[in-house]
Amino acid sequence: MDLTPKQTAAQLRCPHGKEAAAFGQIMNLRNLAQISACLETLQIRAGSQLLEIGCGNGGLLGWILSQNENLHYTGLEVSEAMHREACGFNQAFIEAGLAQYCLYGGGKLPFSDGRFDMLFSVNTVYFWPDPAGMLAECARVLKRGGRMCLSFCERAFMETLPFAAYGFSLYNAADIRAVAAPLPLKTVAETRRSDWAVSKSNGLVQRETVHLLFEKR
Repeated sequence: MDLTPKQTAAQLRCPHGKEAAAFGQIMNLRNLAQISACLETLQIRAGSQLLEIGCGNGGLLGWILSQNENLHYTGLEVSEAMHREACGFNQAFIEAGLAQYCLYGGGKLPFSDGRFDMLFSVNTVYFWPDPAGMLAECARVLKRGGRMCLSFCERAFMETLPFAAYGFSLYNAADIRAVAAPLPLKTVAETRRSDWAVSKSNGLVQRETVHLLFEKR
C-alpha cells in the first residue's frame, strides 16, 4: 500500500475501504508483542467477562481465549469493516457462546453498569475525543474490583511518526493517570516494554510501550 501519512492515520483511526482488511492484518502482526505484554499485565482471571475496546479484525481471538479457562470475550469497534471481518472470521466462537462483537460510535459504551470483570485496549487512547468521558465509561462497565489495562506509546515516540500529526492526541502515562485520578480507578501498575517494530514506511524502529493497569474501587 502506498498511502500518505494522512491516509495512514485515517486507516489507523478507523480502517475502511479497500485497504481495511490489509490494515487489520498488519495491526495484528505488528502489534503482537504489545498486545501480549498488555494481557500479561492484565493477568486474565478464569471465568472473566472480558471486553476489548478497539478489537480490530478479531484475528487473535483464539489466542486471547486461551489465556485462562471459561472466558467470555466481547470485542468493540468503531470500524464497520473490522466488525464485519471479526464476525466472519470468528463465527464458530460466536455460535459457541464464547464471544460477541459490537459496533459503537466511540463515546458511550453500549453495555450495562458492572458488566465486565476485565477490560483492555491497545493503541486506542490517541483517538478518544473525550479521555475523561471514556475512562468514566470504562469504570462504569467494570465490576468493583475489576481491572483495566491500557497500552500505548508515549508522546516522545509518537512524535517521530509522520502519521501521528494527523488526528492523533498524544499522551504520557502521567497524563492518563491524572485523568483517571478523580474516577473510581486505582493505578495498580505501570510497566514498559521495548520491542522492534516495522514502521508504516517499512523501516525498523525500536519502540517503547507503556501498560497502565487500573482497578475499580
